[in-house]
Amino acid sequence: VREQAIQHNKEVIDIGRTLGSKSLTVWLADGSAFPGQLNFQKSLERTLDSLKQIYNHLPADWKLYIEYKPYEPNFYSTVIQDWGTSHLLATQCGDRAFTLVDLGHHLPNTNIEQIVATLLWQGRLGGFHFNDSKYGDDDLTVGCIKPYQLFLIFNELVYGIANNDNNPALAWMIDASHNLKDPLEDLIQSLEAIKLAFAQALIVDQSQLERARTHNDVTQAQEILQDAFRTDLRPLLREARQQSGGAIDPVNAYRRLGVRETLIEQRGLNTVATGL
Repeated sequence: VREQAIQHNKEVIDIGRTLGSKSLTVWLADGSAFPGQLNFQKSLERTLDSLKQIYNHLPADWKLYIEYKPYEPNFYSTVIQDWGTSHLLATQCGDRAFTLVDLGHHLPNTNIEQIVATLLWQGRLGGFHFNDSKYGDDDLTVGCIKPYQLFLIFNELVYGIANNDNNPALAWMIDASHNLKDPLEDLIQSLEAIKLAFAQALIVDQSQLERARTHNDVTQAQEILQDAFRTDLRPLLREARQQSGGAIDPVNAYRRLGVRETLIEQRGLNTVATGL
């Protein structure tokens, strides 16, 4: 089975080369549901061996992104359970292997922004799967539950990208499950949340923030961050969209133009969910 999985990833790489792709993301559901079911060390050793074989099949200009997740679908252990394990595997694979951060792949209240800062410092942050969650890997609309955390993540990105030349350009992806909403409307809302968090992070006075830290002025540091977060930059985003030829109100424009209805006419209503 493991050999089949390795060969499948190699086949995906070959297909991706034809399509013009430049990276492969690996997330493994492997793990255990009960104590004693799995030998942790042997499992990790086999995982590293498999990833090295996949990595060695990559074209020279490709990157390998390794995801992590503490639980689901297994609830006792996951073979790549946290960012440290992903980072360990990436460093042993080679210079073009990186950790990919899926916001929903964390236990509740995990300090994701600190993980982002650490990986940037080490030059091993590959990119993101943006989504939001309340309890587990809910894959909800970006920013719908924890917009302040999203802002804090982007604050670390703004600082980290400017101060860590050793980290390559990041891969930006949205990984959400559109079960209740129109998928395109959900994507529009997610993009808006990402742009808003990024814009808010850009207005953080980093020099003043560092000065507050130097003087151990915890109150002022909090004020600087929350002032930026509570600044309503939505009008600025609307103006930016208008100047670039986009819609001021994307969701309502999407509805008024009848995009969903047009797509239904073209594609029909039949859907197939494979679970993959």
